Amino acid sequence: MQTMAQPSIDFIQPEKQVATRSMTIGLGGGVALEWYDWQVYGFMAAFLSPHFFPSNDPVVSLLGAFAVFGAGFIARPLGAALLGPIADRISHKRVMMIAVTVMALSSFLIAILPAHKDIGTLATAALVILRLMQGLATGAEAGVANAIAIELAPPGEEGRYLGLINGTFIMLGSIGASLVAFLVSAAVAPEVMREWAWRVPFAVGGLLGVLIFFLRQAIPETLIARAMHHDEMSRVQKTTGGVWKALWNVRLSLLAVILVIGSVQLANYTYNVGLPNIANGVFKENSTWVYGILTLMGFCWMVFSPAIGAFADKIKPSRAFILMRLLLIPAFFLTLLYSHQSLLTYAMVMLVGGAMVGCNMALYNFIATTLMPRTVRTTGVALGYAIGVTIFGGTTPYLLVWLQREDMAWMFPIYGSLVALLSVVVYQIAKKRGCIYVGE
Repeated sequence: MQTMAQPSIDFIQPEKQVATRSMTIGLGGGVALEWYDWQVYGFMAAFLSPHFFPSNDPVVSLLGAFAVFGAGFIARPLGAALLGPIADRISHKRVMMIAVTVMALSSFLIAILPAHKDIGTLATAALVILRLMQGLATGAEAGVANAIAIELAPPGEEGRYLGLINGTFIMLGSIGASLVAFLVSAAVAPEVMREWAWRVPFAVGGLLGVLIFFLRQAIPETLIARAMHHDEMSRVQKTTGGVWKALWNVRLSLLAVILVIGSVQLANYTYNVGLPNIANGVFKENSTWVYGILTLMGFCWMVFSPAIGAFADKIKPSRAFILMRLLLIPAFFLTLLYSHQSLLTYAMVMLVGGAMVGCNMALYNFIATTLMPRTVRTTGVALGYAIGVTIFGGTTPYLLVWLQREDMAWMFPIYGSLVALLSVVVYQIAKKRGCIYVGE
């Protein structure tokens, strides 16, 4: 049985406060870029699918694009396994710089990638490779960002600070992606959007990567090292084998992290990728309005995320997690209402159900991070995140579209609700066995 650890906060001394603000900007900006680059593919799937998966049936083309979307998730656990121990043992900063470089470069290359009509199946293969590279990068990024953020948080305000980094900045990236999609769609004719303008958001992501690269240069490695290695247990991090041994000892925590993250990512990709692409690719809604509604939903998530985190600090993280997680059940069932072309129905589902999902998006990284001890926090959260989002998040858009196509849409909310309930059960078991290392 795992033992309860003291909160892992050796807070920064007053002279480090300026560095903390600088780190917040660099850390949060990288998180935002990660989500921008990752979400852009999901937002543009309906438009890029005919160029890389040509078919007379638009649903078949869209399913092909979603299959590649899911393939990117397969690389996430590998990225976490390869880069997570490096971050725990050697350098957070190096891993963060690698991640932001790979994400931005891959996004730019997708923007200029020749289509199927130009180079045949090589286009599809290249698209898959680039998405796999992005998966490797994001597999490590999530764990590094969360490990640093929990160490920088003021005592007693961990929820608020994680809400800022992994709520506000995440949604800043996601909103940025939907906003760029909205502006491009509004600026060009629909046929131009389908022909080549879908490439513009990818190019924007590549350019933003240059800015974030320089912002992350300001992150002081010595601050991270002091926060990560000041306790006696840090000696197990001298070898990669020591990291994996320590992670095995907290395997119940790892399972809890997988489900805590996997459940909310299932809901996230339902609302941020699945429903918008059904609207664009299946029901042929006005894409400008689709992206506008999506942007509004994301803006609400961004503004209220720190408040949701502060609420968790006030009533205890465990209570807030259970309350918010149960809200996912009605959010999943609301998706059944959007079964035919209706922009009004789409807006209602996105804004009402999306609000329930947003409450969970503000908390899930904080809750996952509290389940891991400092010595393996980067590897544990990164691996748990990668596995959870791969199993549950990456498959969601494909599953949602396929079930609707087979007239079995009713199965999706049942599946999502069961995963949400399972995450609560496993979290409660972990909590009772003392597997909470920050907060209670």
